Amino acid sequence: MNKSSLPQGVGRVIPPVKVVQSVQPQLTPATRLRLSLSQLTTLRWSLIDEVNHLRLAKYDGIGLWRPKVADLGVHQSAKLIRNSGLQVSSLSFAGGFTGTNDFSYADAIADARDAITDAATLGAKNLIVVSGTRNGHTVKHSRRCLLNALSELADFAAAKNVRLCLLPMHQYFARTWTYLNTLEEAVELIGHSGHPALGLAFDTYQLMDEVRLIDWIPTIAGMTGVVQIADAKRPPRSRFDRCLPGEGGISLNEIIRSFQAAGFDGYYDVQVCSATGWLDDYSQTVTKCREAVLRLTEQTITI
Repeated sequence: MNKSSLPQGVGRVIPPVKVVQSVQPQLTPATRLRLSLSQLTTLRWSLIDEVNHLRLAKYDGIGLWRPKVADLGVHQSAKLIRNSGLQVSSLSFAGGFTGTNDFSYADAIADARDAITDAATLGAKNLIVVSGTRNGHTVKHSRRCLLNALSELADFAAAKNVRLCLLPMHQYFARTWTYLNTLEEAVELIGHSGHPALGLAFDTYQLMDEVRLIDWIPTIAGMTGVVQIADAKRPPRSRFDRCLPGEGGISLNEIIRSFQAAGFDGYYDVQVCSATGWLDDYSQTVTKCREAVLRLTEQTITI
């Protein structure tokens, strides 16, 4: 699988590299950003609407959400996307291996296998995985549930050319989703497993309060399947309080440039889940999101 090798030191927590001086690497045509837009940004649109508008707006890809794909059907969705020329940056979500949402462990495994199969059919190289909450378990038992699940699923995912990307979430938003709240926790689990089909989903909104975030990027770039882009005004009021890149206080420019400098060649998936933004004119949202990211990175905007 592309970019699936883990960094040196697999099996232990790798401390972030201390950066003595911040250098702004220059982006060249060879390191052009590959942009996708998440279906969670345009929640009211159908997949057909999204594909048509993203193609016209010159996006490279689309980040898929399983309920929307199910509305049209997996095979019909795959055909639509393939004919549009768009790529699929990721498929969300699978997980809940700790008994979240009244799913048994066996239910969650079966659902994850279905999601992996769907990801392969859709051409999605990355499946976003949320562990599930502790759900009354000890931390040790919750960790064991997740590791067992990943062990059961990793070979199956590798055979389908799909990477399982763990999503750490801000503890304020993660209460019904996952007990993984930091990069260190996610990286330790990936390293402990050591399977090349496991990776990381890096969400700028969820990691906004991560300590020494930029210092982590050289270490994690190789295991990162997708970088999800959104900004935040402080303090965020809910999980659905994202704003357009450049309108908040997250250092998106530095994050993107650091990933590019570290050799990341995956997708930057703009995911502006916003209770107010969902009421906007999506045709304008699509354009604004692309312009905002390219403006941050000083790339030429050609729409």
